[in-house]
Amino acid sequence: MKKNAIFAAVTLCIVVAWGSVSLAGAAIYKNNVLTSSHVSIPGTHISLVPPRGAELATSFAGLEIPESGIRIQVSEANGTSYKEVAGTLTPDGVKALGVSFVDKSPVTINGSSASLVSGTSSSDESLGVFLLVLGNDRLSAYIYGSYPASDKAAETSVKNSVLSCIFTSESVKSLSGGYLLKTNGTSFKFADEVGSTRYFTLDGKPSGGSVDQALYTSSVANDGVAQSDRADYAAAAIDKFLSGQEYTIISSKQVNYGGLSGIETIAGFDGPIKITRTASNATVRRPVKSKGYQVLLFDDEEGRVFIFGGLAVRDADNYISQFSRITSSFSRGQ
Repeated sequence: MKKNAIFAAVTLCIVVAWGSVSLAGAAIYKNNVLTSSHVSIPGTHISLVPPRGAELATSFAGLEIPESGIRIQVSEANGTSYKEVAGTLTPDGVKALGVSFVDKSPVTINGSSASLVSGTSSSDESLGVFLLVLGNDRLSAYIYGSYPASDKAAETSVKNSVLSCIFTSESVKSLSGGYLLKTNGTSFKFADEVGSTRYFTLDGKPSGGSVDQALYTSSVANDGVAQSDRADYAAAAIDKFLSGQEYTIISSKQVNYGGLSGIETIAGFDGPIKITRTASNATVRRPVKSKGYQVLLFDDEEGRVFIFGGLAVRDADNYISQFSRITSSFSRGQ
């Protein structure tokens, strides 16, 4: 729909499939301290106090009151600083975000600068819009709230919810709320549903379908892997992950992250050919030394194996170090 045009303009759109959950309205905390009334928007770094009667949306990252016209959508642009974005929030600039400009106000969220744009939907003048943009030097967050323009109570409710924003750049919850990884504001795509695979990149750019330099997360259901069988299980998993590559195991060690025991495996393989010239102008072709990374965490209570992995085809040691740091921050029940 045209009224969702904001997503087409944002570098990375987080789209979430989520069950319908009823959320009670609550007082707005203007000092923006995270409270029990805040709800984390799955797959993003944003938490909001919902308008009364709002539910987590089933087709986008955000909140909605079905059939009312009240929707609050959240998306994030990774690798784009807030300062870069703030200058584009002009009457012409916000047209690409689905907003017919009325006003722009500087606001402060968690002690950081932000911009609040008010207007109407550029595709439907019957819908009022509040667009809050904030972030840091690596990540920009867009919160797009719409409401029936003739409904003053709805206007106040949506504005208060948007301004209740908590932006936590250093961590991101899984889409199911099942666990947390500390990412220091790096770019991500994330899920832990059984059978799904998602990536978040470490270079501040969407993966675009490529898994190079990206850490992936997934999980599988199982009937329990005995301690004595886990080394073989991990060996089979890395073999499947690096299928088609001639690799050697560099290291394999026991780990325990977030109370779950597991195995970390690092393998080396030859990546793409790099062409260089010597001082005598001779052409030299050498493969880029690359590494594969995998961690399996075994959850016997839930009967699941959590999987983290990545391919570091360039600057391998640096990326493997980052993969390890992020995976080691795994925690449950956040």
